Amino acid sequence: MLLPAPRILAAELLKVRKRWLPYVLFLVMVIGAAAHIWLLGYANWANENSAFDAFFRNETLRTFVLPHALPALLQSGQFWGSMLVGILTASVVGTEYSWGTARQALLRGQTRSEYLTLKLIGLVMVASVGLLAALGIGILFSLMASALVGEEVGGSISFGAAILMVLRTGYTIIPYGLLAFALTTVSRSTTLGVAGSVIFVVLEAIMIAVLSGIGTAWSETARAFLPSHNVAAILSANRIEGGEFFSLALRGQLLPVSLPDPAVAALVLALYCLVFLAISYAVFQRRDLQ
Repeated sequence: MLLPAPRILAAELLKVRKRWLPYVLFLVMVIGAAAHIWLLGYANWANENSAFDAFFRNETLRTFVLPHALPALLQSGQFWGSMLVGILTASVVGTEYSWGTARQALLRGQTRSEYLTLKLIGLVMVASVGLLAALGIGILFSLMASALVGEEVGGSISFGAAILMVLRTGYTIIPYGLLAFALTTVSRSTTLGVAGSVIFVVLEAIMIAVLSGIGTAWSETARAFLPSHNVAAILSANRIEGGEFFSLALRGQLLPVSLPDPAVAALVLALYCLVFLAISYAVFQRRDLQ
């Protein structure tokens, strides 16, 4: 008997919650938030012998003191969160092939499109909860660190603006999750899905640095087509009064004038998402699951 979509989705979420990997990845995100606030930010500010005190004092404060700590946390979280979401996605999708549960679901009358769609919805829900919870802990760390230093760096944001910052950042993670989804669907291998998505994020950061260093017209054109460059354009809209800050993202901070328009960048990322989705659905529709 075919189960209704809500019950199938509930079953998908239960399968993910029973795995140990989401909790390990969540712990990694919390450790990353702690490293951003306490090591990259507060420890550098508190070290009297650090060169940061002389020249980068304001930048260091903006790294961990609210409200500037929010875009700083989001910058770090987007880079590493993209890889962690890719790992989670590849693990969940790859396991379905190794366990044979994909074939069983289709034998019960579920269509292939419904199966993939519910799988994606479940992954989005789990990843969103984990990322938001880690961000909440990072903000708590920031409040604690801000109270310790007792200094303000100026600037303010409304609650609505803060929500918009979070939504922008979440949007920029989606293409990397869908990349892992497509790689794993095509290869039916967790290893290839994880390795491919992680290597892509790292190599892309290296390519952006190289192309930025070349500085020619063709290198700027090539850079504009890379997802990471468009991610930086969207995240540049999270700036508060143009304040600079440090982050754990392996991505240089460019001025907004050096980046595409955020609306154009959002469209480029949407096209990447559509391509990855099209590949995933086209391959899965024709796949032999015997």
